[in-house]
Amino acid sequence: MSVAAFPEKLSFLQRTTREFLKISAFIKKDAKISISYKMQFVFQFLQIFFATAVIYFIGEMLINSGGIRSLDKYGGDYFSFALIGLAINSFLRAGLVSITNDIRQTMNQGTLEAMCATSTNYTWLLFCASMWQFLFETVRITFYFLVGFLIFDMRLEHANWPLAIVVLGLTAPIFLMLGINSCSILVVLKRGDPVNWIFSSLGALLAGTMFPVSVLPVWLQKVAYFFPLTHSLDVARKTLLMGASLGEVKESLFVLLVFTIILIPITISVNKTCMNYAKKRGAFSTH
Repeated sequence: MSVAAFPEKLSFLQRTTREFLKISAFIKKDAKISISYKMQFVFQFLQIFFATAVIYFIGEMLINSGGIRSLDKYGGDYFSFALIGLAINSFLRAGLVSITNDIRQTMNQGTLEAMCATSTNYTWLLFCASMWQFLFETVRITFYFLVGFLIFDMRLEHANWPLAIVVLGLTAPIFLMLGINSCSILVVLKRGDPVNWIFSSLGALLAGTMFPVSVLPVWLQKVAYFFPLTHSLDVARKTLLMGASLGEVKESLFVLLVFTIILIPITISVNKTCMNYAKKRGAFSTH
């Protein structure tokens, strides 16, 4: 290796370290703010317990009434079915609702304009700003399962954990990119973000967060196919509840991969367009 190659390599390492430090700084900032509101922080975890308890007793009621035939392909246990749906849907809410709320608060405080005035790319800026929410939701998802295991006797004896982790690895970037698109549009529209409504509210309904998609009318089942959450939930439930192999869920995994590939250029384009528009119109400091 020639000596001339070392400055380029060092420069690359320096840039990588600098960007990592940016992410770390955003995470530390958001973590300190979140933890500083101690009661709200505690209630976010207490809410998990009560939500899990409600699902558990609904499941007990369904067992006493004979169960639901449409749950057979997921093992027939409504409690486990719905708890996984609630946990995965929290990732979607982190990518859409939580991140957009944080950006809206940043706009209200008047600090978004200063952040966007730096040399950091707009898309990367929103990426850094979203990291804490995803890390926090990962902890909350873990707490969902701990409550299910330790208090409500949830069982996942047949779970294919490596494949389930792959599902989360494919799901998180999709929800993150949807969140970045939502934030970009929010800067321009201020209120009434269509991305948030379509994928958070409508998507959570059609994707079958709390009930199987098969109970929907046939035409709505076809619509549900175009929501990434539908495929994430289906694969997560099959791998965790039925121990499904790669061959059994490869179609849904392929769809998630396609969503990721399609969303990358769309996210970059939408973010660049919205941010340039906001910069020209001075929209960062108004809400």
